[in-house]
Amino acid sequence: MTTLISGGSAFDFGAAAQAATVQPPTTTASASASQPTKIETTGGDTVRLSDGAQVRLMSSQGETVAEIVINTALSTQAVNSYLGITQASAPPAAASSK
Repeated sequence: MTTLISGGSAFDFGAAAQAATVQPPTTTASASASQPTKIETTGGDTVRLSDGAQVRLMSSQGETVAEIVINTALSTQAVNSYLGITQASAPPAAASSK
């Protein structure tokens, strides 16, 4: 005698009805905030960016020139140069006609 299980067939032996629900582990904000995430380094490859590439990357990530200057210890002039920012030239003085 075969007993049918709702939502299944005689061939699945009720696997759908017996599936256990899996819930992700719960963490509290204070527990995760108190322990910083450790990044394991396994001696992998390291890429050293040139100053210009680093400046362009930081700019593309939304950092301002002032923030880039502070974080890279480069001069404002050097950062502006890497980003192609030039100083606006002063407008020519108007000739006075007297």
